[in-house]
Amino acid sequence: MGQDTPRGGFATSGLDQKIDIRTCNLLPSGVRSLSASFSPGGSTLEYRFLIVEDSLLVAMDIEDAIHRSGHDVVGIAPDMTVALNYTRDTDIAFVDVRLADGETGPEIAKTLAECGIVVIMITGNPGLVAAGVSGVLGVMAKPLTDQASMDLIQFAVDRKNGRPGVPPARLRLFH
Repeated sequence: MGQDTPRGGFATSGLDQKIDIRTCNLLPSGVRSLSASFSPGGSTLEYRFLIVEDSLLVAMDIEDAIHRSGHDVVGIAPDMTVALNYTRDTDIAFVDVRLADGETGPEIAKTLAECGIVVIMITGNPGLVAAGVSGVLGVMAKPLTDQASMDLIQFAVDRKNGRPGVPPARLRLFH
């Protein structure tokens, strides 16, 4: 995480670099630019997840599940400004609808998807995105059980790898 980002991923200051969303050329200060990488054992592909969620407790539960699945979390973003700051180093994103700066989740999700990031909405308000969000795989209602989190992570990884995967029972696909 960036030098302005304490444990848990919430940034304490503004952006340190210029943002060019059209080219998805974003890089948080202090974060290395990497693609998905192989784990030390060489057999498991590790992906970088972004959690866009303003509830730290919910975000930490998701973060724990991602780590237990063998993947990395590049950041936890409570709002649009912080979320877009992580675009360049993200492979997969889980995005809430209502964030610290309002109902900006759908706009964030669409922007991330346009950058080639696999995006799934996770929200307590799935009706707010019932019509779907361009480029986003689908929406899953909170709260998530531990098993639902693990299944959702595996589905997102499968889709990132170009496989159809098995969507969790409660995931409503947009396309």
